[in-house]
Amino acid sequence: MEDDWKEFAARIDATLATLATKADVEALRADFARWTLATVIGLFIGFGGLFVGITNTLKPASPPAAQPGQQAQQPIVIYVPAAPPEQRPQPQPKK
Repeated sequence: MEDDWKEFAARIDATLATLATKADVEALRADFARWTLATVIGLFIGFGGLFVGITNTLKPASPPAAQPGQQAQQPIVIYVPAAPPEQRPQPQPKK
């Protein structure tokens, strides 16, 4: 029985050396918080980049600017004459 107890104590002593201490847990918590913050910041930057890229892609193309020495071309306007009024035949007076 004494040998069993010594074997059990030896196993416990070997296991205790591998358990996490308060400092280990605190370091892990700080690392986790740092990685979480970096991930959130990265997501915001990524989504901001996507937003800018999509809005620039969807912008309508602007016409080329006129040269400083050139005058802007006036639009061509074509006037179509109105149709003549409809002529109805005059009723003949009865005799």
